[in-house]
Amino acid sequence: MDGTFYREVIMRKPEVFKMACLRDIQRLFGETSDSPFYAGFGNRITDALSYRSVNVPPSRIFTIDSSGIVKMELLELTGYKSS
Repeated sequence: MDGTFYREVIMRKPEVFKMACLRDIQRLFGETSDSPFYAGFGNRITDALSYRSVNVPPSRIFTIDSSGIVKMELLELTGYKSS
């Protein structure tokens, strides 16, 4: 069974795969360089957590819901509201 399928469908943990991919990309740029990620976009809170795992600032992580509304869920968890 494909590992990606297992993690996303069976375990219901797609963030495990995404975090590993993001870390692999980060390693390609070396430890001494700035982060290759400026912002992160996804459709679930687990996407936001994946981007935080590679040090994308919470203020640059956006979640887009099914109706196209862009949210900053990680900041909203701390009480932040935007207009």
